[in-house]
Amino acid sequence: MKLLNAFQHGDGAHCGLSDWYERGEAELAAALADHAPFDTGWYGSKKEIASARIWSENGVVVKVDVSVSDDFDTEGFGYSSTDNWTLAAVAKAVGNAWHMAEKERKDNQEYAGFRIGRGGQYEETYLVNVGEDENPVPPGDYYHWWGWQHHETKSGQGIPHPAIPAEIVKAFEKWAQDWAFGYHKKKKLQIGKWTIIPWK
Repeated sequence: MKLLNAFQHGDGAHCGLSDWYERGEAELAAALADHAPFDTGWYGSKKEIASARIWSENGVVVKVDVSVSDDFDTEGFGYSSTDNWTLAAVAKAVGNAWHMAEKERKDNQEYAGFRIGRGGQYEETYLVNVGEDENPVPPGDYYHWWGWQHHETKSGQGIPHPAIPAEIVKAFEKWAQDWAFGYHKKKKLQIGKWTIIPWK
């Protein structure tokens, strides 16, 4: 099986997983034209938390694996294949595998995140634990407690931005909890100048 050298050094793609760098795309196109076993190995994307592997072990079917993650280390995996040995068909298979990986990542995520703003400007973040396990802190390296992210208290919990009125804090907390656990899927809640919007 031929290992494609262009994918062995750093990222293999720009902003996605099928917008390959020029050298890698040329080597992949040549491998597809040969209709022989090949392997890119796992390669990354410069601007995504995602990686892919494209290979054929028999020269008949091209297989694609995609692995994704997020800032909370939530993983997802997807697989696709094609017997059409063109760059366009392989790019489509990469897209299908990536879609499956993102769906699995979303199913695996243990958090719901919310953006709180005032007058169109971001002010605060709120996180809800939706995992089956009672994790004391969110996974990953970016957040260190659940709830409001403005400032950490001595107990290790966050407090809301001091400009948010107490009654709006309570309303936003209830709205976010209800959204996170599927009691509603409204796109936002606005009270006066303040708005809370789910990340996704």
